[in-house]
Amino acid sequence: MTSRKLATDTRGLALIEFAIVLPILLTLYLGGFQLGDGIACSRKITIATRAIADLIAQNQSGSTTASEVDSNLSAATQVLAPYAASNAVIRITEVGTDYNLKTTVQWSRAANGAAYKPGAVATIPLAMRIPGTYFLFAETSYAYTPSVNFGFVNAMNLSDSLYMLPRNSNSITCTDC
Repeated sequence: MTSRKLATDTRGLALIEFAIVLPILLTLYLGGFQLGDGIACSRKITIATRAIADLIAQNQSGSTTASEVDSNLSAATQVLAPYAASNAVIRITEVGTDYNLKTTVQWSRAANGAAYKPGAVATIPLAMRIPGTYFLFAETSYAYTPSVNFGFVNAMNLSDSLYMLPRNSNSITCTDC
């Protein structure tokens, strides 16, 4: 075959173009998969945070026990499925502001982590520091590792938190927390 005929021959062009584009397409596809998995895990963390705060805030009597709170924490970890609950730290804390605008931890419980000590100073937004007001502070952190790691996303810590008022009383006391 002469060099002139070789220069105008296009029979293998599609295969060469596909070979050039394939790594880019695979990177986009696998990266999209990992991004979607991370977003799904982040959403589960938000739902678990909301669940624990909501479960405790619905207390009817204004009083609870450590075993009741632990049961609610266990229920909140179920929301994380199919992600491993052992990678999550879920904490619920009641904070109260006194008439000197000092906000302290009233009680705290945690699953897979440490609870805050009662009496410890709590930092809350200034607009929420209202004398005689109690808030439930729920927080979840999760050590996320992609379910299938294609090398694009490293392990990262995902977290969420929120404040919620008790619904049926001014505060919820925990006798043995």
